Amino acid sequence: MRFFYRLTTTSIRTLMHFLWNLKITGMKEIRFKKGCIICANHQSAFDPPFLGSIFPFECYFMAKSELFKNKKFGALIGYLNAIPVHRRGFTRGTIQKFIHLLEDKKNIVMFPEGSRKSFSAKPGIAKIAWETDAPIYPVQIENIDDLWACFFRKKQLLFIFKKPIFPKEYKSMFKEGEYREFAAFILNRINSIER
Repeated sequence: MRFFYRLTTTSIRTLMHFLWNLKITGMKEIRFKKGCIICANHQSAFDPPFLGSIFPFECYFMAKSELFKNKKFGALIGYLNAIPVHRRGFTRGTIQKFIHLLEDKKNIVMFPEGSRKSFSAKPGIAKIAWETDAPIYPVQIENIDDLWACFFRKKQLLFIFKKPIFPKEYKSMFKEGEYREFAAFILNRINSIER
């Protein structure tokens, strides 16, 4: 892990502990494989940096292209592995970028809904997983949209790791091309009560 990336993620993780009552459950039981997809529900603009900071390895993220209009800020988040994506989202070009990352054994963070305003899963994540045989690690994020309550210890900033989804499992359940159904399955795993 590069020094500046480690410094940034360690600083964010420390702030989450002291300011927002951070709690992580289920992560210690998971043995992450390289070239994996970490996916979570999308509630806040803080989701990518907060989620990425809890891992002991580097992750790559989608970021809307508008964030790169400010050259200094764009350079900063680019150095922290944010990849610009246009609002139309999962184009073939975008999908290919993330397929190449996974083939190079890089770990990526994705949000099945695609945006905070959506409540249904987009098929792009499923297509990427299917084409790369990537293992999927679902994470449920809670209370990130209520950081004031976390600050005053009325709630906890929670990251709840669910049962991983491996290629052998999802390729036995779905046929190639059933990406919308597969994506919905991933989102259901994230939002399920059971771990």
